[in-house]
Amino acid sequence: MRRTGITCALLVIAASLVHAQAQKPDTAVKEAQEKLIKQAAEAAQRVQAENGQAVNMRLDLTITDDRGSAQPISKMVSVMTADRYWGRVRTQGEVTTADNRRLPVILNVDARPTLLRDNRARVELTIEYRPAIEAFTAPPAATGSKPDSNGLPPNVSESLAVVLEDGKPVLISQSADPISDRKVKVEAKLTILR
Repeated sequence: MRRTGITCALLVIAASLVHAQAQKPDTAVKEAQEKLIKQAAEAAQRVQAENGQAVNMRLDLTITDDRGSAQPISKMVSVMTADRYWGRVRTQGEVTTADNRRLPVILNVDARPTLLRDNRARVELTIEYRPAIEAFTAPPAATGSKPDSNGLPPNVSESLAVVLEDGKPVLISQSADPISDRKVKVEAKLTILR
């Protein structure tokens, strides 16, 4: 009886060892497959990080030029571009003053959105804005100083990076004119188009 118990125990142990050895190749194959799948996913993420996702984004900017007592001027610019690519809008012209001077009017925007998680994007942004001369009244020159020789209104030039949430407008900058009470505000709204 004792011999039968020992024999049964040895048979159980041997069967367990054979089963374990038979399972090792399957485990090794599974581990190798999982490793390859993980490497392929990491490679796909690297390519996606370099090239961006196949998603368009629209950035709507509202520029409000508040000149104190006068009615504020609002300008709107929309830029549509793909994830991680630059979008550029150039609006330039000239106005002729009463004394026949030709002065530049500029509204330029460069934007590069990078899609993040949770319906957000980091946006690199450059804005250059110079209104028409009729929208600007130069203050009198300070004693002992000379006014701007060409009579140009102040130029607003900004470069910034902000994180914007899909569909949520945000005041991203407010600049003050160094010689008057003029303020220029920029509000941005991002729309992710899937």
